[in-house]
This record gives sequence, structure tokens and C-alpha cells, in this order.
Amino acid sequence: MPFVIWRAVAIPVPALRALAPVLVFLAHTGIQSTTINAVKNGIPVKNMLTKLFDSDPKYLPGQYFEGFKIVKIVGEGRYGICYLITDDKNLYILKHLKKKVYQENPMKIQYEEEILKALKHEAIPRYIRKIENNHFTGYVLEYKQGTTFETMIFNQRHVFTRNEIHHIGRQLIDILHYLHGKGVVHRDIRVPNTLYHDHHIYLVDFGLARWMDNKKYKADIDFSYFGDFLIHLYYTSYIDKPRKNKPWYEELALRSKELVFLKKLMGIEKRYKSINEVEVDFEEIFTDFCVKE
Repeated sequence: MPFVIWRAVAIPVPALRALAPVLVFLAHTGIQSTTINAVKNGIPVKNMLTKLFDSDPKYLPGQYFEGFKIVKIVGEGRYGICYLITDDKNLYILKHLKKKVYQENPMKIQYEEEILKALKHEAIPRYIRKIENNHFTGYVLEYKQGTTFETMIFNQRHVFTRNEIHHIGRQLIDILHYLHGKGVVHRDIRVPNTLYHDHHIYLVDFGLARWMDNKKYKADIDFSYFGDFLIHLYYTSYIDKPRKNKPWYEELALRSKELVFLKKLMGIEKRYKSINEVEVDFEEIFTDFCVKE
């Protein structure tokens, strides 16, 4: 009987061939087809078994998991994979935390879980329940319909007017009022983590959110992210090609009050201390040239 030597351990080739159907399935979840061919041909493959037993499975559309049907993968990042799922009545988001990340930092899920459980706001996905077993750690969240600002800016090439920037910024300030009032700092207000639907803003992905301690986790972290978010919106109306050696505050055609406001958000000038200060200056900026709604 032929054998494959893997890390000085003799493994019968028939035994590995028996795994071929499993590996064919796993090919759709990240293991390369070359690995499968190597198994079929009895060729030693470094780290093959490690990948087989330690990698995170990816669920395919149509599969069932914990009573939910997988609709599609919504997105994947360093920390996890998000699926759109259904119970045949409603849509939800299933957030699967990657095993390696969770094992290295088990407190991560605890922070996100605690914070989401404590929040009840129409612009924030509601926590439904946690799922945890030997192969899976994650939770089910309310599904918020919308398009990410990342897609709107870079794919749809949407150009945001001053009125739109005011309307969007106003809603984000309201969300920050709520979060900071609850003692929470989001720490990741970016264009991929903000959704827009029917003129409403939704803030998602609380994986980096923490309870404020006024030391490491302070409110002004969110102000920097908010400033960067607004700069992305301003750049959609920028006509010239951006220059690598030219900062945003020299490229963008900003009024003096807008410039100072964004610089304070970004920490280039003296930072804001509270969301109340941010709100006052934001409204003053747009009072001059935005149509009142």
C-alpha cells in the first residue's frame, strides 16, 4: 500500500483519497484545487492537514446553518465573514468571527456583544443572539438594507452635494450623540461601515467599538473618523486628479469655516472635546449655504 510522508508520519494514500469529496467541497471555501489534485495523486502537501482542520469554513448560498438559510456572503474582512441569512420570514446578518482572531483575542467578541446588547437605536443593527460551538463563534444581527458609501463613491461614482453632506453628517452626529451618551466609542466610522437607504444612514460593524475610559478610548477617536468620512464625501465633487504630495486641505475647495471644522476633527488643529461642540460648528457651517429642510 502506498504511503504519503507528512511531517515524518506515514499516512496511507487510500485514507487521503477518501477525503477527496470533503476537499472538493472545501475547495469552494478557500483550499486550492492544487491541494485536491495532490491528494488524489498521493503527493505530499505541506500544511494540507493544518488547512483542513484549522481553517474557517465558508458556507455556500442555499446551505442551512442553525435553522437559517445562507443567502449570500455580504463581506469578509480580517476579523470575520458576514452572511445574509433568512429564516424564510425575515432577513438577518450572520457574523462569523474567524477562529484564529478569536483565539488570539477572545475579549473581542465580548466587547462587541456587550455593546450591541446595550444599544437600541434605529440606525444601529439590533443584536439577536449568539451562536457558539466547536466550529463556529459569532452572532445573528438585524439586517439593515442599504448601499455602503464605499460602493456609492467608488463604484457608482455618486457626487455628493453640500445639501447631501449636511443631511448625512447631521444623521451621523445624531448617532454619535447616542453612542457617546451610552459611553461607547465606535472607532471605525468609515465608508465601508456606513449604509445609505432612502435618505437614512445606518452604522454597522462594531468590532472595534469599546466602552469609553477617557484614556485610551476617548470620544475624539470618533471625531477623526467622522472627519475622514466627510472628506471622502467632499472629494466626490473634486474635478482635478488628486496629487500624492498635496494634502486634502490644499486640494479641496473648502470655505474657511469648513476647513477649520475638518482640521479640528482630524486633530490638525485643537481637537473638539465633545460631540456637542462638533454639532454646534457643523450646523453653523451649513446654515450659510444649505437649503433648510
